[in-house]
Amino acid sequence: MRFSNPLSQFPWLVPDRLLGRFVDAIGIARVKKPRLGLVLSCGGARGLAHIGVIQVLEEEGIPISVIAGSSMGAYVGALWASGINGDGLVKLAAEMKSRRTVLGLIDFACPPSAGFMRGEKVRQHLARTLGDLEVEALDRRMLIVATNLDTVTGEVLQHLPVAAAVHASCAIPGICEPVELNGKRYMDGGAAEPLPVRLLKKHAIVDHVIAVNVMPTTADIRACRIASFPTPPPQPKTAWGKFKQELSQQFNLFAHGNVLDTYKRCLTAAQMRLLDDESNAADILIHPFFCESKWYDFENFDLYIKAGRNAAEAALPSIRALMNPTEKTPQRHESLPHISSVGCGAT
Repeated sequence: MRFSNPLSQFPWLVPDRLLGRFVDAIGIARVKKPRLGLVLSCGGARGLAHIGVIQVLEEEGIPISVIAGSSMGAYVGALWASGINGDGLVKLAAEMKSRRTVLGLIDFACPPSAGFMRGEKVRQHLARTLGDLEVEALDRRMLIVATNLDTVTGEVLQHLPVAAAVHASCAIPGICEPVELNGKRYMDGGAAEPLPVRLLKKHAIVDHVIAVNVMPTTADIRACRIASFPTPPPQPKTAWGKFKQELSQQFNLFAHGNVLDTYKRCLTAAQMRLLDDESNAADILIHPFFCESKWYDFENFDLYIKAGRNAAEAALPSIRALMNPTEKTPQRHESLPHISSVGCGAT
């Protein structure tokens, strides 16, 4: 007489299979998604490219645990951290497509002893979207970075309304007045921390960092020298042209060789060294820069967003490699190199 095994009716109760289930469950539990940090650089209107990067991250389901941003990177990052998605950020950017709208945010300081602009209108514009929302109440952790003028170091602003913190982070040196918060004076985060990768690592626990740099590199300056940093303009041929050039040279502080043009070049020279160092501290660098870009060109917002999308899409294979912990992740900047710029035209 043959006796049937009662466990044959319940194969999952067989000891080795039952043990295997537990082992598999333990293995699955150990495989968890890495914590990713996203760092957004300064850059004025060029920072609108951050929106394109964010859109791609959303569409690909790339989870970001914490964001750090300086200046325009703080502005875009704070809006995203508040719960506004990529498409919502595009709509906000479109509000600035009119030059009249941009000029409407300028509030001249009188007298202009500490700066030409107060920046209050920029803060009020952001507050219309975020209200009195505090930094710690954002949906996603956000490190808003500004330069402390008293300690001359980059600092993460905390326990403040988001609009006030971003106002301080975006106060352009030489243009805006310093922003006083809790008895301290702050300016543009891009002065001390144009790409705050190491600052993010200091304040947050992350496994990997994706950095987005929209500022020009030394290679960009060489390749796009005329568009990015104009050489002395050609001598005009007409009397009227000569008169206008002379007038600009006498009264326009941004004219070639004048104080703000010289200051901008010196600041950029210092920033490029910092940007190189911080880029090397990131696991992946996305660089959506194109030659025709200008820091004040908010009207052509769509070009910058498209540039951000293109550069982020080019980086996706490297990002996916970071996201898959079962595969051997390449060492930093050996197989995850600097992501090349999207090229002139951003097409």
